Amino acid sequence: MITAAQLRDDLAGHPLRAYLDGVERFVAAYVAFPSEHELIAVALWVAHAQHVESFETSPILAVTSAEKRSGKTRLLDCLELLVPHPFRCVIPSEAVTYTVLSQRPRPTMLLDEADAIFGPRTAEKYEGLRAILNSGNRRGTPVLRVAMEGRTRTVEAFDVFGPKAIAGIGNLPDTVTDRAIPIRLKRRPPNEPVAKFRRRIAEAQVARLASMPQLDVPDVPDVPVPEELHDRAQDSWEPLLVIADLAGGKWPTAARAAAIVLSGEAEYELSTGMRLLSDIRDVFDERGTDHVSTTELLHDLHGLEDAPWAEWFGQPLSARGLAKLLGPYRVAPRQRRVGGQVTRGYFRAEFEDAWDRYVPGTGTGGTSGTLSTIGATHVTDAPPLDETAEELLLQLPEAD
Repeated sequence: MITAAQLRDDLAGHPLRAYLDGVERFVAAYVAFPSEHELIAVALWVAHAQHVESFETSPILAVTSAEKRSGKTRLLDCLELLVPHPFRCVIPSEAVTYTVLSQRPRPTMLLDEADAIFGPRTAEKYEGLRAILNSGNRRGTPVLRVAMEGRTRTVEAFDVFGPKAIAGIGNLPDTVTDRAIPIRLKRRPPNEPVAKFRRRIAEAQVARLASMPQLDVPDVPDVPVPEELHDRAQDSWEPLLVIADLAGGKWPTAARAAAIVLSGEAEYELSTGMRLLSDIRDVFDERGTDHVSTTELLHDLHGLEDAPWAEWFGQPLSARGLAKLLGPYRVAPRQRRVGGQVTRGYFRAEFEDAWDRYVPGTGTGGTSGTLSTIGATHVTDAPPLDETAEELLLQLPEAD
């Protein structure tokens, strides 16, 4: 068992761990998270924002909820006190966004009310802003604009790389969430109290946090990333996992658990085409055949519960509509002669490549890992704490 004195000495010897623990306790006091995984991710993201110059990728912190009053704005209140050079805004223009993000020292963007920007009626109007957010995820992709100097045109490059947190109701655009650490909040139940946020009190609490130390981040981090994450999610989590491994203690294990739970393939939202491929695979598996006629395939698709194919834009999905949806995957209907009759349909072999590439749980791209295996060969679980040590962890540490 770890005593309070041992824990105090341990934290003193690991300033990064002390900083992360302090951020975790500060945010948890004001925001009710659905699980510990979101809190772990937020603390690591804050630390990454402090050292963003050390990384090639800066994942967007995507804070969403199904309904209002779920803690999104309160989380941004906390982040505003924790991140370097906060740039908090609502519905900024493209020009404001790329101008401010290109300033130095590099700001941290905190965008609230994102549903007012990326809603169904306004998304097209803000396509340029979405492109800026996407390009700012990775170093080396500037926003180019033409400037006039007298009669001479010059091209000006705006570096928009840097940490960004976006909060809104509902879902953010796929291209944004694909570059993000998802924080999905829920409305707090009455039996789950949090402290009232008073800025002057919160500022004093942040001032007492242990200082964020300088980090020795290698130029090419060699950090174990869970295989359960798709490629872009691995890129997003890499900076956070680097920080977790440098901190040690509980953080390496907790960070990888959070990565799998929040960004694992099981959480990946299927596109319409991916959903169709998945349902067609189920039809082939159920029939146990290598060929299904178009008529039979449509019949089975229309009969699937909770599937959209029976009411596809107001009417059952047609053979022409099916072929159009499968076209981008290079799958097309072919004729087959059976018992002297020619039928038009689909061969299982035509789908194998698309299933391996696009349908979660198929082939080598599937998600067979479980939480029990995360980081087992790379990290050591922290020993249990006694009651005194747990009480110490509830306190905000004094700065050195």
